[in-house]
Amino acid sequence: MKKICRTLILLLTIMIACLNCDVSCNDCLDLTTKNIKYTNSSGTNLLFGDQAIYNPDSVKIKAGNDTYQYIRKQEENGTISFELYENYNTYYIFFSDSLADTLNFELDERKSTLCCGNVTYSTKTLLNRLEIENNDLIVITH
Repeated sequence: MKKICRTLILLLTIMIACLNCDVSCNDCLDLTTKNIKYTNSSGTNLLFGDQAIYNPDSVKIKAGNDTYQYIRKQEENGTISFELYENYNTYYIFFSDSLADTLNFELDERKSTLCCGNVTYSTKTLLNRLEIENNDLIVITH
């Protein structure tokens, strides 16, 4: 009888522990998106529109380890975008084969609101070694 009671108590304890787990939460890779808009000094978009001088299809972004990042063109808001990854804090932006700009980010992690994982986010942004506003929209004036 003692053995059955111990087994029942053990099973009950395991069941209670399992019920306390959030079974609806999935692990995921939650990434922070950075949007880049290139403008001239008067605010004209240089990537999209009738006064564009750069071809958004020729823009490439390379992480510090020379891995090219996937870039999304967002013509409706005049930007290109990419995601920040936890292991890379330097990103090089190229127009065709020539280096245009260097972005450096100081990174940290926080608990994701979308899933059980963490999200990497920037705490500080540097454009060509100069600190700029740390927003998800980065406006670069050429």
